[in-house]
Amino acid sequence: MLMKIVLVAAVVIAFDLGVAEIDKGCMNRNDRKHNRDLLKTTRCLDPQPSLVQLPVPEGFDYVMPSVVTLPQCTGLSCSAFPERCLPMSGQTLNHTYKVYARSRNGIKPVCAKVTVQEHLACECRCDERACPSNRVFNIETCDCECNPHLGTRCNARREVYGEEVMWSKSMCSCECDNVEECGSNQFWDPDKCECAAIY
Repeated sequence: MLMKIVLVAAVVIAFDLGVAEIDKGCMNRNDRKHNRDLLKTTRCLDPQPSLVQLPVPEGFDYVMPSVVTLPQCTGLSCSAFPERCLPMSGQTLNHTYKVYARSRNGIKPVCAKVTVQEHLACECRCDERACPSNRVFNIETCDCECNPHLGTRCNARREVYGEEVMWSKSMCSCECDNVEECGSNQFWDPDKCECAAIY
């Protein structure tokens, strides 16, 4: 038993010395302790009181009041990148506030109602969002990526139909090998890789 305790102590000391060697000139023991304490207080567990910007109704420049304090999941940390601390599904509550909606052009302020969400519970997860039409959302990478069907279609245009096109991963689009300058009554049609008449 004593041997096990000595062995565990030796491993802990060696690990601490290893970390100290890595952190040499960057973080000392007090810095690391401060970081551990900070992580404990900012973990994605319970929503924290936060300032929430109230939305401005369309046609107005600002509202008064402009912010309220509500429990939110924002600003809390997750250990797995690129996950974010977000409200759990179904764990939000809408709050409606009366505000004065104002314009800078001198129009009299209008009493309006705006709605914001209170977060009731938090979780670390991927922030799924809308992607442009040529991209699809990949839950594993938590990012918008090129739509593979568009790439397959572009390769078929080149290999099957002999069109002078190439799939661009950076643009997520089928690009023409050559782009020509068109005449005054024409425009460049990237779908056909040729000049077309303006109707």
